[in-house]
Amino acid sequence: MIPFLTTIKESYFELPNYIVADAGYGSEENYQAILDDFERTPLITYTMYQKEQTKKYKQNPFITNNWKYNELTDSYTCPNNRELHFRNYSTRNDKYGFTRQLKMYECESCLNCPVRALCTRAKSNKNRVIQKNGNWEYFKAHGRELLSDDVTGAIYRRRKIDVEPAFGNLKANLSFNRFSVRGQEKVTQELGFAFMALNLRKLSKFRKDIDRKIRKNKNSKMINLILEFLFCFKRLLGQPLFVLFRNFYT
Repeated sequence: MIPFLTTIKESYFELPNYIVADAGYGSEENYQAILDDFERTPLITYTMYQKEQTKKYKQNPFITNNWKYNELTDSYTCPNNRELHFRNYSTRNDKYGFTRQLKMYECESCLNCPVRALCTRAKSNKNRVIQKNGNWEYFKAHGRELLSDDVTGAIYRRRKIDVEPAFGNLKANLSFNRFSVRGQEKVTQELGFAFMALNLRKLSKFRKDIDRKIRKNKNSKMINLILEFLFCFKRLLGQPLFVLFRNFYT
């Protein structure tokens, strides 16, 4: 996502105030980059978002997110009422090179715990250890707050309307079900031609809609209609071609 947003910002147009994406892009790295580097608001769910909203998840006492946290002692309480105290900090690097800062908590004693089999799958007799990522938890809470808001929630729900039909149209109506070439460069070019076909179909529809409005109401404000057409054209083909055609029409 980060290289994609960077390309749009540097080569085409300013990023919108809200960056909308599905759960596949819901990561700590993307949240942090959108908020700090791009200075935009992410409207992105994360992998466990839908599951966390279910009653079964919220009432499961063995999920560590449901464990009671004591801020004064910086500890968690497990289902057997035993405390897990802060042990140490840990740093983890993922395969993309992003660094995560974790806090490790260890149970005071898991000896003779009657619910150990339900609490962990570990077969050793060591005490239960859990990890917490405060930065990621903050981003998830921020995302849940935005998605539950009426305004930003409505913006996110439009993702299915604005984005998903393009793939269905490409596969069902244009019969683009598989690539005919091999290699990343060739596949990128072929996919680019397919997307150009979609954009040209959209452009044709926009022009017909505007022409119909002009014929229907000859006294309408012609300038506003032309600007509407140019704005749609800008979204489809980017800033450079938008400037070219704007100069042509004016």
